[in-house]
Amino acid sequence: PKPAISLRRPVRHGDNRFMLTPLDGGLRLAGTAEFASLHAPPDWRRADVFLEPAKRLLPGLDATDSRRWMGHRPSTPDSLPVIGPLPRARNIICAFGHAHLGLTLGAITAEYVAGLIEGSGGPEPGLGIERF
Repeated sequence: PKPAISLRRPVRHGDNRFMLTPLDGGLRLAGTAEFASLHAPPDWRRADVFLEPAKRLLPGLDATDSRRWMGHRPSTPDSLPVIGPLPRARNIICAFGHAHLGLTLGAITAEYVAGLIEGSGGPEPGLGIERF
């Protein structure tokens, strides 16, 4: 929460493959995904490996009062996004599961969803919810 250093933009630690992201409330170290059931407890070893490399990269980094956090992200086993209306509720359109490419694929997903809403098109067969 009070890292004692400041970054003006996110920084990627290339060797250890994690990001250091400045936030209003401190600095976030993140960069891995854990595949487990919704009810499985977090494996904190995945988060703990970031702190020492971050301290070497940013001498003076203060991790006092730091906390570990884990959140759930919708994902699919093959990392392909789910885009399309629900089979039993055609007025609900899903657009999720882009793995770590949500920002990269966001614009094309928006085009697909807009096409579905307007009735002028949408994703190719096999890219949507029908595969589940």
